[in-house]
Amino acid sequence: MTGRLSGKQALITGAGRGIGAAIALRFASEGAALLLNDIDAAAVAAIAEECRKDSAAVHVCVADVSDPSAVERLFDEAVAALGGLTVLVNNAGIGGVGKTILDSDLDEWNRMIAVDLTSVFLACRAAVPLMRDTGRGSIINLSSVTGVTGTAGSVPYASAKAGVIGLSKALAKETAHWRINVNAIAPGLIDTEMSRVRGQSSSAADLLWPRIGTPDDIAHLAVYLASDEAEFVTGQVISPNGGAVI
Repeated sequence: MTGRLSGKQALITGAGRGIGAAIALRFASEGAALLLNDIDAAAVAAIAEECRKDSAAVHVCVADVSDPSAVERLFDEAVAALGGLTVLVNNAGIGGVGKTILDSDLDEWNRMIAVDLTSVFLACRAAVPLMRDTGRGSIINLSSVTGVTGTAGSVPYASAKAGVIGLSKALAKETAHWRINVNAIAPGLIDTEMSRVRGQSSSAADLLWPRIGTPDDIAHLAVYLASDEAEFVTGQVISPNGGAVI
């Protein structure tokens, strides 16, 4: 690769599989120093080992990013392992359960908001001072096309992912004067374990492009947003969705 992220210090949450793993592998190939987070110790350790084929500076921190004390520990580890932080990718999340609001209970709602939205708030709040002191930073928050359009049977998930978009836009306005970019990626149908569990057939029928998306499609975009090439891009919601939503 071309070393587009050489000198970058990146923390990626939910890096053990799917989109997060693809982003980790691409970041390593582009020269970033990495701290990889996931709640699944074995999965994230395996991805870290793959990343070390391209980057010697790869560290792991197992933590539940919906837990405030765990997030504090995660960012302490980022400073200790990487010496600072210039890129944050908030990818950790859980998927919708395919229930209407009448069948959803408060515990399901609270869990979804905690993992898919509160975790993003906690991580951004911890990252901004580190990036401010460095004088540069990039925050990439993973939302979903469902957060843009809404989808029946996904009220908690759609609400959380729409919240990620609102958070990203507001934070971009707060941090631009510190040269911290904040953007959201809102993927459409991507071939991951999560999407396979939820089922793909109805969403795939909406695509204009002759295939569904892959985690690498999102990783390519994340590399750009983390690089100096994207310095003038902030407060944006970019939705790679194969033309399902135009």
